[in-house]
Amino acid sequence: MKLIAKMTLVIMMCLSGANAAWAQGLKDAYQEYFKIGVAVNKYNVAVPSQQSIVLREFNSVTAENDMKPVSVHPAEGVWNWGAADSIANFCRENGIKMRGHCLCWHSQFSDWMFKDKKGRPVKKEVFYERLREHIYTVVNRYKDVVYCWDVVNEAMADNVQSWPGHEGTPYRESQHWKLCGDEFIAKAFQFAHEADPNALLFYNDYNEFEPGKRDRIYNMVKKMQEAGVPIHGIGMQGHYNIYGPSEEELDAAITKYSELVNHIHVTELDVRMNIEMGGQLRFSKGENKPVAPYMQTLQNDQYNRIFRVFRKHKNVIDCVTFWNLSDKDTWLGVNNHPLLFDEQYKPKPVYKVVRDFDPALDNAVVKDDFKPNYWNQPGQQYPMVNSQGYVKFRLNVPDAKSVIVSLGLGGHGGTVLRKDKDGFWTGITERPEDPGFHYYHLTIDGCMVNDPGTGNFFGSCRWESGMEIPAPDQDFYEVRMDVAHGNMQQVLFPSASTGEVKRAFVYTPPTYGKNKKERFPVLYLQHGWGENETSWPVQGHAGIIMDNLIAKGEIKPFIVVMTYGMTNDVKFGKLHEFTAKEFETVLVDELIPYIDANFMTKADKWNRAMAGLSMGGFETRLITLRRPEVFGYYGLLSGGQYMPEDIRDQKQTRLIFQSCGSKENPDRINQSTEALQKAGLNAVGYVSEGTGHEFLTWRRSLRELAPLLFK
Repeated sequence: MKLIAKMTLVIMMCLSGANAAWAQGLKDAYQEYFKIGVAVNKYNVAVPSQQSIVLREFNSVTAENDMKPVSVHPAEGVWNWGAADSIANFCRENGIKMRGHCLCWHSQFSDWMFKDKKGRPVKKEVFYERLREHIYTVVNRYKDVVYCWDVVNEAMADNVQSWPGHEGTPYRESQHWKLCGDEFIAKAFQFAHEADPNALLFYNDYNEFEPGKRDRIYNMVKKMQEAGVPIHGIGMQGHYNIYGPSEEELDAAITKYSELVNHIHVTELDVRMNIEMGGQLRFSKGENKPVAPYMQTLQNDQYNRIFRVFRKHKNVIDCVTFWNLSDKDTWLGVNNHPLLFDEQYKPKPVYKVVRDFDPALDNAVVKDDFKPNYWNQPGQQYPMVNSQGYVKFRLNVPDAKSVIVSLGLGGHGGTVLRKDKDGFWTGITERPEDPGFHYYHLTIDGCMVNDPGTGNFFGSCRWESGMEIPAPDQDFYEVRMDVAHGNMQQVLFPSASTGEVKRAFVYTPPTYGKNKKERFPVLYLQHGWGENETSWPVQGHAGIIMDNLIAKGEIKPFIVVMTYGMTNDVKFGKLHEFTAKEFETVLVDELIPYIDANFMTKADKWNRAMAGLSMGGFETRLITLRRPEVFGYYGLLSGGQYMPEDIRDQKQTRLIFQSCGSKENPDRINQSTEALQKAGLNAVGYVSEGTGHEFLTWRRSLRELAPLLFK
């Protein structure tokens, strides 16, 4: 129970740390890069809980709809200022500057400007006078709080359509264009500049990354600027989805636009969970069901990629604005889940992906010295690993929509692969992996499968793929030709308590059986949760480690027995109910007698040790304390600690070994070991440098434990 209490304390400490991180909002995280903005409605600035999010997270505000022409100027001589003023006043009171949106658009426009009082079309001169009055009035009303305006919105065509007798135009064939041609664009910017010469003026559009539309936007802005039109910046709306655009497309668009302007704003960012994107007003509203984890991973990854490109271009990007405060407010509908805050205004996992970025990763240089993974199947080149520990994947799944590798979590849920020009899904982990062995699997369109390029290993309660990252000290678990090797054999033993025939793997040293009179001590070595009796022999390299230690004369030969610890039926949150009593019966009353009867063992307590990793360590602690007459040596590998009061009689054990990785809070190991030593017990603590809760920690721990046993 003391172990449970300590685990609970650690969880509470982690939660406390997470809450402390709230002191830094998005605007603080990006203060060296660009402003972080949000589009709001009148309720977002009126409800205190929503106000607090706006003030904590953002330093630029856009009125989502309330400054659009149809909202403030629905009819000639009619002005509705209430909602727009409430947002502007909130910003004034809190010292937040605004992006004005928008002055001229084909949708949500004051369409009365195109008709006279009898409903007949007006001449363009009349339209221009009305547009001038509208722009002057709106811009002057808010010029003290608005630092830039989206002057013209979405004037370019999505596609250029040509047919006999009709030459396609790069412009959207709106009422504005049909009446005025592209002159209305120049006029709108002229009027806005006259109204506020200090404001930055933007052309704003969606699908601005798509090469064809990108070039149409570029050509239009270039033409206007050459004619003296005051277009200061380009607004990239950023209505994207979890599948695109690619980093390359975004980078190319920003690079091209920066040839013309010194100011680029991402004006309406959201990432919806379907294949649609852009600003079209007809779209899917999604299904009312929980978000599949793999879809959340895709969104995490897409936001991560997008912001990595934005940060790269911080010299020209001044502001990135999210289009709405939360999924509840989004114009796309709550079931598209496109934003960082959910419908309860709580931050989603993707919030931390955006906020807690690592600047070092933005400029990381990945060496191109990749080699096939140690565990790859014969003839398979991928996956590969390089000298830094990055992993590269390449898969042929031609009809897939998404492929995710669970390796390389990085806080995002895995490594999302992208289809290359040859049709293969490729990708590299975001950062180097820790040295040693790692489980992983693929998720293809939501279906979990293994990587056909590598072997299978039992972990996470299933057969997983495996990746080996070379370690600087890996010689102690490498197979060598100049070393005599023992035997790793499978045995089947009867278990009356379970009514089953169970399996164990038994390592016997190279000298076993050569002297018919020689008997050997035994280490009973347990795996962790989600694993089984194959884990230590295969991914743990237990036999190879023993062979190498024996060859170097660092240990006296002994037997190692590895069996299933009956751990995998324990559910998360139910650890406090786990007693290991059933396994204790199998181990002590059934397996040990079988081993002593069928192998040349020294069948007494002082020639018997028990150790386990993770949950196997938890079992070791429980069983050794309940059955002190069975084992004389104890080992907990990332599996908790003993305390002096646990040991009723100092003579009951000759060694207590405790270990963990340096990334696993080693202070607990050091403190416990020191307390045990002060109590007069032979306790040894070991910390594996640079590793966490992983097999390199446990391989190293076995290397350190083995020489201490049976002395």
